[in-house]
Amino acid sequence: MQIADGPVFVGIDTSNYTTSVAVVSADGEILANSRKLLEVASGEKGLRQSDALFQHWKVLPQLLEPLLSQYRSRIAAVCCGSRPRPKEGSYMPVFTSGTNLGRVLAGALGAEYMELSHQEGHFLAAAYESDIDFSRPAICAHLSGGTLELILKDGSNYEIVGGTKDISYGQLIDRTGVLFGYPFPSGRYVDEAACSCKTASGKNPLGRIFKGDTFINLSGVETKMRRIESFYPHDQLLFYLMDSISESFAAVCEAAKEKYGVQQVLVSGGVACSEFLRNYCRDKNYVFGRRDLCSDNAVGEALFASGVKL
Repeated sequence: MQIADGPVFVGIDTSNYTTSVAVVSADGEILANSRKLLEVASGEKGLRQSDALFQHWKVLPQLLEPLLSQYRSRIAAVCCGSRPRPKEGSYMPVFTSGTNLGRVLAGALGAEYMELSHQEGHFLAAAYESDIDFSRPAICAHLSGGTLELILKDGSNYEIVGGTKDISYGQLIDRTGVLFGYPFPSGRYVDEAACSCKTASGKNPLGRIFKGDTFINLSGVETKMRRIESFYPHDQLLFYLMDSISESFAAVCEAAKEKYGVQQVLVSGGVACSEFLRNYCRDKNYVFGRRDLCSDNAVGEALFASGVKL
C-alpha cells in the first residue's frame, strides 16, 4: 500500500454478503480496496439481515484499522453505501452498520460525511478508467446476487427499464451451484465449470429464457434445471445455463438500446465478473468493469467522496 501525498477519501460499503472499504487519492487513484465475504454456512443459500449486520460489525474494524494507521491524518471525506438504490424509500438494514460507523469516523476525524446508494457505487466503480460518459444517457446493468436490473441513467434521473420479473441471474446461478455441491456464493465455480466444458454441443436443453420486451423470467429455468439435473454431466448443464443467461442478457440489452435510443451500456455487479458472459458479449461494445471492481466493493463510494460524479 502506498502513501498518499495529499488528501484521501474513504469509502465504506456493507452489502448483503460483503464488507468492504476503499481509499482513493484526490486524482482518483485507488490506494486501497479491501473486502471480506461474509460467512454463509455450508448448504445455505443466503444470510438473514440480522446475521449479516452482526458480521459487518465484526469485520469493519479489521478492515479499517490498517487504513487508519496509514491515512488517518489525510482523510478528507468518508462516503458510505446507505441504501440499495437511488430512490426514495430504498432501505436495507445491513447498510446501517457502515453508515453508523462512517458517521462516527468522519466526526472523530473532522472529515466530511457523505452517502451514496449501493447501486450508484457499483456504477462508479465499474466505470472506473473506462470510456463511459455519464454526461450522456447510458444503460447501466446491475447484475448481482439479488439484483438484475437495466437502469436508464439520464443525468440525475434513474429509471428501471429492464431486468427480471422474478429471480435474478445471481440467484439462479447460486441456487444451481449449491444444488451441484458448490459453496455459496457459487458464481466463480459455475463460471469456471461452464468455461472449461468441452463436450456441450447441439440444442440447449434449457431452451431460450422467456423475454417480454426488455424483461425476462428466470424461475422456469431453475425448475427445468432441477428436472434434468440427473440426465447430463454437471459441467454441460452449467455451460447450457451460462449460455442461456448470456443470450438473454444480450437480447434485453439490445432491446433497451433500440427502445430508448441509447448506445452506452455499462455492466456492473458480481455476475459481470463472469468470463463466459464477457466472452459472449465481446462483440457487443458493452463496457464491463474491471473484475475486481464489479463485485461488491467500496471504491465507488470512495470515488464519489473524491469528487467523481455520476
